[in-house]
Amino acid sequence: MLTLLVADDNRLSRELIRDVLESAECRIVEARDGREALERVEETNPDLVLLDLEMPIRDGFAVLAEMRRNPRYRGIPVAAVTARAMQSDRERIAAAGFDAYIPKPIKSKELRDRVHQLLKSRQEGIYGRG
Repeated sequence: MLTLLVADDNRLSRELIRDVLESAECRIVEARDGREALERVEETNPDLVLLDLEMPIRDGFAVLAEMRRNPRYRGIPVAAVTARAMQSDRERIAAAGFDAYIPKPIKSKELRDRVHQLLKSRQEGIYGRG
């Protein structure tokens, strides 16, 4: 079973993502802030991380940077889940090294499609484990 980490300080956002993706027979692990997200990465070594950019303690950019510094987690695909929709925001997200961008408000089909695409790419070897 695949493990997905959903890191978002908004409980309703986490619940929505969990509800949409649990039907895909994935194990969903949740985190409420950046520190907890890094702890969950360490504990579960997830197959994919969905990461809100604006969280307490450490924002999504800091969490991603920490993951990319660690060879063990460098190859885990990470999608930014955010309401930041301006072109400059998307460029900053891509430049930071996120593998995908999922806009809020979250659309169920778009979320499922993007997650499926990222997981398929990982299984095909596009993403390595470091």
